Amino acid sequence: MKAIITAAGLGKRSGLNGLVRKELLNVYDFRSGSLILRPIIDVLMTKLEKIGIEDIAVVLDPSDTLTQNYLRRIFPSVKIYFQNERRGFGDAVLAAREFAEGEGFLLAAGDGMVLDIDRYREVLRGAEIDGKWKLFVMRVDNPRRYGVAVLSDERDLKEVTAVVEKPVNPPSNYALCALYYLPPQIFDLISYKDGKAELTDAIAAAIKSGTKFEAIEVPSRSWVSVGRAEDYRLVLEATYRHAVKESGQSGGSEP
Repeated sequence: MKAIITAAGLGKRSGLNGLVRKELLNVYDFRSGSLILRPIIDVLMTKLEKIGIEDIAVVLDPSDTLTQNYLRRIFPSVKIYFQNERRGFGDAVLAAREFAEGEGFLLAAGDGMVLDIDRYREVLRGAEIDGKWKLFVMRVDNPRRYGVAVLSDERDLKEVTAVVEKPVNPPSNYALCALYYLPPQIFDLISYKDGKAELTDAIAAAIKSGTKFEAIEVPSRSWVSVGRAEDYRLVLEATYRHAVKESGQSGGSEP
């Protein structure tokens, strides 16, 4: 399976405004018997590699030499593409179209991650085999901040029946996590409105055309994002707790 990570934003909501890259903000991780701090994109890529995804592309701003240099040094096999203008999440995805080579792919944002993504290893492996597309969702109290998914009422298989980007009147309290397993046709459905392309709109068009997406619900505590300055302390706390838990599972002890 291939993965595309988008990390081309300036991080204005993170309070960084391009001075420091938000994907390089440190979070906690547990590796080789030690509790460590690493950039969130490093932790995300390491988690993807652990579940068997090693063919990874990252979309960056062309002026972002900091992340370029870091990735080329720590992840030399990564393929780097550039979003030449900031024209939306969908536009960033389009920048790596040639990387997908007509295959389904996992898409993630470089400023967030599902902490326990290894729990979904078999789900993703199965998706790669049967071609069933996935949208990761979580219940939230403030869905206006997110892309929102409407789900079917079936208990065993929650199909996504509609998605909408940051609605004024949310049709549900299921927010889209920035983690998706998408069909290659999604590229043809990405379109521009007022100079920007939103991935949520492309997914909505895919659903309207008959493409089916399964919702994979994750606990809201399992998702972290450094996209907003006021959330960073919470991200540090969450990644610390998760890393300590992993250290116990690996036979280590809390520092």
